[in-house]
Amino acid sequence: MRFTAHPDAVARLVQNLLGMGYVVVGPTLREGVVRLDELAEPESLASGVVDIQGPGSYATAGGSPYVFSAVNGPDSAKKYFHPAEVELVKLTEDGQGVKVVSTFRPDRKYAFVGLRPCDLRGLQIFDKTMLVPGLEDPVYSSLRKDSILVVANCTRAGGNCFCASMGTGPEASSGFDAAITELPTKLLIDVPDKNVGLFQGIGLNPATDEDIRLGKKMIEAAREQMVNGIERMNLAESMYAGMESPVWEEAAERCLACGNCTMVCPTCFCNTVQDRIDLRDGSVSRVRTWDSCLAKDFAYSAGGNPRLSRMARYRQFVMHKLAYWPEEFGDYGCVGCGRCVTWCPVGIDIRATVKGVLAGQAGITQEQAGVQIV
Repeated sequence: MRFTAHPDAVARLVQNLLGMGYVVVGPTLREGVVRLDELAEPESLASGVVDIQGPGSYATAGGSPYVFSAVNGPDSAKKYFHPAEVELVKLTEDGQGVKVVSTFRPDRKYAFVGLRPCDLRGLQIFDKTMLVPGLEDPVYSSLRKDSILVVANCTRAGGNCFCASMGTGPEASSGFDAAITELPTKLLIDVPDKNVGLFQGIGLNPATDEDIRLGKKMIEAAREQMVNGIERMNLAESMYAGMESPVWEEAAERCLACGNCTMVCPTCFCNTVQDRIDLRDGSVSRVRTWDSCLAKDFAYSAGGNPRLSRMARYRQFVMHKLAYWPEEFGDYGCVGCGRCVTWCPVGIDIRATVKGVLAGQAGITQEQAGVQIV
């Protein structure tokens, strides 16, 4: 069902969710960066803040009349459903023997307000890896359960956005509990019948055909702003064929192997497990932390390390998103959010890398394809 409401309905929705016992997460301004953070009150939303993004650059400005003006920052829902560090189990020993002091138990349920369509799609892709029947990740599944996802459809594109070319935005089509499109004077809200109760106490009016047309027009304007994307036609096959392209080495010459791209990516799930000893009480805990395929020792095993070079590790990151993932899960691991471009310290652009590889397959030069890797 589609309704319209006054723009202050966002604040009331946050209050409703807080009252229902949810930990509400939304875009907030922290030290000049729009972060997905817990909201203690609706006033914490980064209302009117606009993000200005480019390769390796990020800034914010104010003055927008819209609540959800900033497209995205470095955070995605992964930060909450797949925490960067989580204690899986803690053991202690006394005269009675070894005891399990604690295991992971979720103590909260999350509601996201203002999640972008690309990040919603990223979460759906994440589900495919973390909720495989019989192999469910217990941390992820317990935190993901009963979560509420309120999406903000995009009416402007960020400087590095290319979700339109990946088919993941700028409009959410399914998988949400409610979707909001900000019109100039009101909100257009798409909400399934079963979730109308989330808007209790909020004046909802049936959306008119003109409201819906205007929403589509504004979303289409955002789509048209994304002129630099990735061509998906036969993409995986072409990337496999370009495994030995010189483009990989050209990009790797700039790569710092810092892992920023994997940390901010909404679908990267790699992790490692550490055993820690607390000298204060002698307890031992097993902790899972994020890891990155860009790390030099990530692929190390008893047989050695097959990816010692930065080139091999950078190629692994890109190929996993655009070739290996479709083969394993039937979907791309890239949602076109552009975070890996923005938060790369040297501004490596995955779109340029892919276009350079594809240009080689087509027998044309990078210059002819309009690609600049370095």
